[in-house]
Amino acid sequence: MRHFYHTLIGALENGRNPVLATVVATRGSAPQVPGASALFSGKGLLTGTLGGGIMEGDATRRASEIRGTKTALLYGFDLDADFSSAEGAICGGSASLLLDADPGKCLQAFRELGNDLAKGTPGVLVTLIRGTDRVELLRFWAGKGKTLDPGLAGDWEALEAEIAGCAESGTCRYLLHPDGRSAFLEPVEPLPRLIIAGAGHIGRALAHLGNLLDFEVSVLDDRKEYANAVNIPEADRLVVKPVGKAMGELMPSPDTYIVIVTRGHRDDTEALRACIGWEVPYIGMIGSRNKVRTMRENFLSRNWATPALFDRVNAPVGLEIGSKTVQEIAVSIAAQLIQARSKIEKSRGRSPVRASHLATLVLAAGESTRMGKPKMLLPFGELSIIETVVTNASRSTAGKIIVVLGAGHQAIGKKLRNYPVETVLNERYKEGMFSSFQCGLRALQGSTEGILVLLGDQPMIGTGIIDSMIDRFRQSGKGILVAACEGRRGHPILIGSGYFRELLDAPAGSSLRELLDRHPEDIGELETGKPEILRDIDTEKDYRKELKQYQRHN
Repeated sequence: MRHFYHTLIGALENGRNPVLATVVATRGSAPQVPGASALFSGKGLLTGTLGGGIMEGDATRRASEIRGTKTALLYGFDLDADFSSAEGAICGGSASLLLDADPGKCLQAFRELGNDLAKGTPGVLVTLIRGTDRVELLRFWAGKGKTLDPGLAGDWEALEAEIAGCAESGTCRYLLHPDGRSAFLEPVEPLPRLIIAGAGHIGRALAHLGNLLDFEVSVLDDRKEYANAVNIPEADRLVVKPVGKAMGELMPSPDTYIVIVTRGHRDDTEALRACIGWEVPYIGMIGSRNKVRTMRENFLSRNWATPALFDRVNAPVGLEIGSKTVQEIAVSIAAQLIQARSKIEKSRGRSPVRASHLATLVLAAGESTRMGKPKMLLPFGELSIIETVVTNASRSTAGKIIVVLGAGHQAIGKKLRNYPVETVLNERYKEGMFSSFQCGLRALQGSTEGILVLLGDQPMIGTGIIDSMIDRFRQSGKGILVAACEGRRGHPILIGSGYFRELLDAPAGSSLRELLDRHPEDIGELETGKPEILRDIDTEKDYRKELKQYQRHN
């Protein structure tokens, strides 16, 4: 599903200049809300809607009259006709509409908007309006981090604060200036992403519905004869790869919705394993209750997920509507997607799904002396060692990830530039691991309840262990939690924020072990049953051993 503004940009760049119509304000009951927009070509409605009915019909007529004139209209439409009116609207309110017959004049602002949407970045489209009836327009895109040009707003001092408030609330604002000017502020966000694993009959039907419901649709399947534009024309993106691999290569956003409807249990398992730790509002998987129960036991026994993580998966997928046919099943899934999207929008406005107050610190600054070569860059499965560590962390329920670099920081940083992490350079990395820990802790911005410490040479520590650490930390009431196996302590270590000051003030040459020795009464242990928490990769022999173990289990 192309975003409304992508359609507008495409039309303008192809030499067409449709009329852009926008509802800027409503009073009482109206068929649409502020921000509702439509494009009108010479043949009528091109895309979008103003709510249909007589209001849209009137806008269609006006758009036809001004098309090609390069003018703009700001007018009110009364929705208060009585029941005796043959054509009038009886909603009981009114609306203000803006019709722009020359949106190409503001193409640069729309292009900046489109570029940010392509990056997944929201912002606010600002339309400054001067005059009444026939008006003059000036638009600019207030993207994230972009400051307002004082020359655009003149003496409208409160405008910048209003733009920030609009972005925060996610709701449109129509502002009036004492001198008669007005401004329409419209928050614009990327479309939510719908990832469908499986291009079979249900996947094809769901892609069609997802497109209609304003999702950006991606379909993953390893079969070219199914995952192609002829079979699924409504998909915005088709990925022909094994579904587990394809899912694992995606970078989820807080508005990513996952539906797993592959052709078999193995592919369902691989797809779910790749995404179960993502911080997304919805994951659904097809299957009988017996299949789901068996899969849950498998995931828990292999430490691929915690009970809490698995239980948030909507499985069997779809609302209970008695669906039997492929089309009915797709409708039940689409209805559940709408329900999930609505709940998220109501509960969080337009902020992230869940802001974890736990951060992750990955220590990767060592010189790899015993290995004799940069161990962070060695291959481990399909990724490097450091990429595997970062990927496991990013799929967990922890929040911000900080990677501390030292030796070989340029090459490692290049590897991580497309990952959702912040990298910091410890220029004193030769002083030891504790100096890297302090460097990462100093880089931590904002409030957090604790920090999970991961070693960059432990790619064996999976998402399941990380999530189990976080769950136990929050349940235990302890200030420090250490992973253990059969009574022996290893990594990760999770340290509550109450100890941050003590750690930052510790002298050079200190260690985390000293912190544990000073506060034995405030330490909890998580018995993982996983001996890999006791190991790291220091030598070539260690590397070959861990790589062999990994290949055996994957």
